[in-house]
Amino acid sequence: MRVLPEPVRPITNNPLAAGNASLPGQQAAPASEARPQNIESLILQIQREFPGAHIRITGRGRTVRRQAELMADRRRANRTQFLNTYRPAAHISEMDVWVTAHSSATFAEAATAFEAIIERARRAGALVSNHLSDRASDISIPAGGQDMQNRVRSRLRQLGAHVLDEADAVGGPHWHVDF
Repeated sequence: MRVLPEPVRPITNNPLAAGNASLPGQQAAPASEARPQNIESLILQIQREFPGAHIRITGRGRTVRRQAELMADRRRANRTQFLNTYRPAAHISEMDVWVTAHSSATFAEAATAFEAIIERARRAGALVSNHLSDRASDISIPAGGQDMQNRVRSRLRQLGAHVLDEADAVGGPHWHVDF
């Protein structure tokens, strides 16, 4: 079974949780402008503001099992991409070591091992992925060329989102948006 991966780069100590703050290097939405309530409303607002960009949501919140499947598939398909996608953390190292030590494991065995690793990491306080807390979505890369992409990225940042360009993702190019 081949599961298409999605980007998952957690952000820690999220300053956005406290209100209209922004991530380092980003501008917050003006105080007079209402900040979207959640990732879904953020994406809907961007879709309305940029209809010509044809932005689609390609990934939303997920279960621990689904997260484990996506991470296992990504690691098995491309170790370098896996290590460059996720921030260095003990659970990422553990996943990497597990796959190296179990190179003949099936996809299901890898996903089950990753699920256990994620559960342990979460119990220890690790974030693992904003997809697990419904604070991230994956979207298609906006249509309309580089200028449109720059405008959409700028607007997302202005509203307080963090955008990761996953143009080289194993499952296909997209943006991972944390909010």
